[in-house]
Amino acid sequence: GRFQEITEQMGTAFASPKVARGAAYADIDNDGALDVLVTTNGGRLWLFHNEGGTNHSVRVKLVGTKSNRDGIGAVVHVTSSGAKQWQMLRSGSSYLSQSELVLTFGLGQKTNVASVQIEWPSGKTDKLTNIAAGQTITVEEGKGIVNTMRFVKR
Repeated sequence: GRFQEITEQMGTAFASPKVARGAAYADIDNDGALDVLVTTNGGRLWLFHNEGGTNHSVRVKLVGTKSNRDGIGAVVHVTSSGAKQWQMLRSGSSYLSQSELVLTFGLGQKTNVASVQIEWPSGKTDKLTNIAAGQTITVEEGKGIVNTMRFVKR
């Protein structure tokens, strides 16, 4: 890919260089799009609100039982229409910052996920199938989905 200069289109927040020290991401408005909070050296916080678009996503929140409570270290595999993605749930995302402990998987125009496989730090594996996009699923180790929360539509 190639980069394009879009500073003028992005507004004043990007008009001048900043010395950033920490960044954290979270879906602050439960719309399925990750937002970013950045701290600057000796300056103010910057919240970059992602207004999303027309693409879909699914979010996975983990609850460990035999593994640690937050599922840190678990690897989550998502398959949708043959496309495969994976993420490891990690802590300590940036200098003096912590992002939320929920994994977000972008799906493009796909409206469901064929399978979600979770490899827990304990060695256990949970497999889920046919998950609708547009929601956060909470998965408890060994039990499967224990809660769902639909995204807020704008």
